[in-house]
Amino acid sequence: MQRKTAFTLAYALLIVALSSIPGKNFPSAPIFSQDKMIHLLEYAGFAFLLAWSRPAVASWWHVVIFASLFGAADEFYQSWVPGRDSSVMDWLADSVGVIIGVSALQLWNRVK
Repeated sequence: MQRKTAFTLAYALLIVALSSIPGKNFPSAPIFSQDKMIHLLEYAGFAFLLAWSRPAVASWWHVVIFASLFGAADEFYQSWVPGRDSSVMDWLADSVGVIIGVSALQLWNRVK
């Protein structure tokens, strides 16, 4: 397995691990917008790594669709974790982050 792919897989597993923390043990953001910013940054990083690790295999649309579906699956999974809930707004923040992450990689590739 390539190092880039392993790093991206580890990041995806970290997302799932954080989603597995029960609500009573999970620190909450005191303000609604902070929670959405955390989601956005988390998935921007994931999409950036995903696109970076698979440039020859996937177009940026494939990355956007896959990472957004991963976010939806993660939100659904959280609905089964005690004290956590599933939120469409969280998924939307994840999806916006995905678009930002893919765009950042495209910009980075143009600059270098």
